Amino acid sequence: MAGAGRLLKDSDKIVFGEFWTAKQRQGHPIHHTVSYRASFKPELPSFFMKEFLKKKNRVVYDPFGGRGTTAIQANIEGHAAIHNDIHPLSIFLASARQYVPKLVDLEKKLNSLDLDKEVEEDPFDIYLYPFFHPRTLKEIKNLKKYMVMDDSVEMKFISLIALSRLHGHSTGFFSVYTFPQVSIPSEAQAKNNAKKGITPEYRPIKPRIFQKMKRDLALPIPPFYHEFSKNNIYSLNSANSVPNVDSESVDLIVTSPPFLDKVDYEGDNWLRHWFLDIQKSKDRKLSIFSNINDWNEFIRSTLKESARVLKKGAYMVMEVGEVKKGNSILYLDEDVVRMAEGTGLVWNKTYVHTQSFTKLSNCWQVSNNEKGTNSNRCVVLRKVN
Repeated sequence: MAGAGRLLKDSDKIVFGEFWTAKQRQGHPIHHTVSYRASFKPELPSFFMKEFLKKKNRVVYDPFGGRGTTAIQANIEGHAAIHNDIHPLSIFLASARQYVPKLVDLEKKLNSLDLDKEVEEDPFDIYLYPFFHPRTLKEIKNLKKYMVMDDSVEMKFISLIALSRLHGHSTGFFSVYTFPQVSIPSEAQAKNNAKKGITPEYRPIKPRIFQKMKRDLALPIPPFYHEFSKNNIYSLNSANSVPNVDSESVDLIVTSPPFLDKVDYEGDNWLRHWFLDIQKSKDRKLSIFSNINDWNEFIRSTLKESARVLKKGAYMVMEVGEVKKGNSILYLDEDVVRMAEGTGLVWNKTYVHTQSFTKLSNCWQVSNNEKGTNSNRCVVLRKVN
């Protein structure tokens, strides 16, 4: 085991408890507009903002921005945010909520779109037909054209909602029955359709988009949200090299790096990539590690870069978990503490969030507090020089 048991000697620095609720969807609905693999709850960054930021209008940074949970919660709590990720999909998910339009304006924009225009056949359509009825696909492709032509905040938010409805397991989605968080391969979807005896039915996308917007905006955005979100920075970089974030400009970092062998962000999002016209790139190397030494090396370089952007005395929170690797359990929080040595960051404390089973953990067949996807071990580091 990597670093197993080393931190247990410093038990005064390890705190156990339920620091935020284990219940699902307790944060503002805007957080749950779209699903994304390996996201933590908004209650997690909220807890540490309250713990370490005593004044409003601070700068909160997430180098592994993911769905944008840290950035959005920072704006909700009266702070500006820096959202960084190497994945263009992540940048879209976060930046599409930098400005949240009023429902009446969104409805007006949505109603103005003509989605019934004829569209050209595309060789790629063969991969989409297992998911969508031809008429539904036509509407989606017309929407994609509007997304290219219209850069308004209303159109961007509608695009985000459409992406969230692209595929899933109920009639509220555009697709036939499939998994909502993962774009399974087209061939696998075709086999599932045959096994279940189903074919994609026509599902008009406008009413589904509107109903989702109506639900997500049922609770008003805090009146000051846009006052802070207008100062957000969205950065497309690897977490260990973020040149567009100034040195000593950040008051708090709350983040969660990719765990070992957990998520294939490229493969799991191929339908979303198609929808947003995100092209494959050999230069975009999303961090998936099978070797703990490689993971540690990447974490060390990320911590060095994080120390550069943090103000002196400021805190960094890195949420990791225990990961089962063969017959061993890797306590990644212990490796984070070791990798911080010599970076300018020192270990302050580790919060081990204990919780009951959640809907997500049951869905993924994750045992409670045993694997990274259902365990929160938050390493708190402080910049000292």
